[in-house]
Amino acid sequence: MPGTRWSRLLPTALLVTLALTVISVWSASNDIEAELTARAKNALADVGVYGGQVSFSGRDANLSGFPPNQAAQAMDAIQRIDGVRTVEISGDTAPPAPVTTSGEPSSPPPSPPSPPPSPTTTSAEPTDKAGFQAEIDRLLTATPITFEPDTTELTADGERGALEIAKLLTDAPRELRFRITGQVATGSDKKLALNRAKTVERLMERNGVKRDQAYSTERKNSNGASGEGRRVDITVEQRTQR
Repeated sequence: MPGTRWSRLLPTALLVTLALTVISVWSASNDIEAELTARAKNALADVGVYGGQVSFSGRDANLSGFPPNQAAQAMDAIQRIDGVRTVEISGDTAPPAPVTTSGEPSSPPPSPPSPPPSPTTTSAEPTDKAGFQAEIDRLLTATPITFEPDTTELTADGERGALEIAKLLTDAPRELRFRITGQVATGSDKKLALNRAKTVERLMERNGVKRDQAYSTERKNSNGASGEGRRVDITVEQRTQR
């Protein structure tokens, strides 16, 4: 009878369908694993990790045989692959401790002792007439207070030198005074020499030197005709006791 024949063929058809489904799933799984394995190989090569093996069960990766010092790097590279679900690693992943000839782990070498702090050299602040004169002479030798030719305009170096000395004189004792003597390179232009001294006097007052502690005077000219006469000298004086 026709109905009986179909009832006998139905189980066979279901089995065939099920088998085809299993084969299709298995083939797809194999394709995914093969593709992920190839990606894993490339990813490890990109980060310079070799010597281990990566196997896949579906989208789950298992790593084995990697050197302990590269295990973490290998796991990170595999986890970054698109499509990987989980990553596990087999074996010891801790880096081996260095071993001495006796077979026992060696202690890390002691750190070298820190060098002693270098001594800081600070020059003592002058407190008397001789000390201030010596320091002023040193500063004037290093950076003379000079002017542009035939003017009362300080050169850049001259202004810097005057400011350095102003810092020194700000806290000078009240019993000391500072005579600023102007010079000219040639001739006997007393007015130019005096105005140069006044230029330095005003600069020092603007920068903290007390008004009655620095005063200006002039000198006719220096002995030479070179530009070294376009400057001022500073002399320390002791106030007379009244």
